[in-house]
Amino acid sequence: MPSSMFDHVDRTAKAHLIAAAAVVGSLLLNFLITRLVRSALVSLDGMTLIPGLLDIRSVWNRGISFSLFWQASDVGSLALSLGLVAMVAALAVWIVRTDRPLLAASLGLIVGGALGNIVDRAVHKAVFDFLDVHLGAFPLFVCNASDIFITLGVIGVLVEEVRMPHAEPAAQAAKPTKVE
Repeated sequence: MPSSMFDHVDRTAKAHLIAAAAVVGSLLLNFLITRLVRSALVSLDGMTLIPGLLDIRSVWNRGISFSLFWQASDVGSLALSLGLVAMVAALAVWIVRTDRPLLAASLGLIVGGALGNIVDRAVHKAVFDFLDVHLGAFPLFVCNASDIFITLGVIGVLVEEVRMPHAEPAAQAAKPTKVE
């Protein structure tokens, strides 16, 4: 058998291990950070981390990013969670199909962050956000560690897409050449 087939298997296996490490690492870090913040919330709430940019402020978010799709009912929250689980499943399929380490790590961060938020929603019926990001007095958003992992993962996917040369489309490659 050609060694290139085994090289692909090795690359794919490495990518899967990298993705798994990113998922597990981001989940564990999210739970650790959230637990630390929640256990010390009385003393930390309102604390300035970076003046004019970042404070600790606790908020229970019943929606998704930027509190979009806010859910007041259990049925709405369940529907939102099921939609997020479907997105995680689609990302997991993408992970299985890739042999690119940066893409695998980036997708793993997104999956780990999403799973952290899904677990919060399942346990508390809301996501615990605590990082208040603002520009001076202008509020931007409140997020948590999972949201940061998701954002880093999205940035990684974008970098990977810009950095990787794209193959010629199959239709163009299969186009017959003119013979005169």
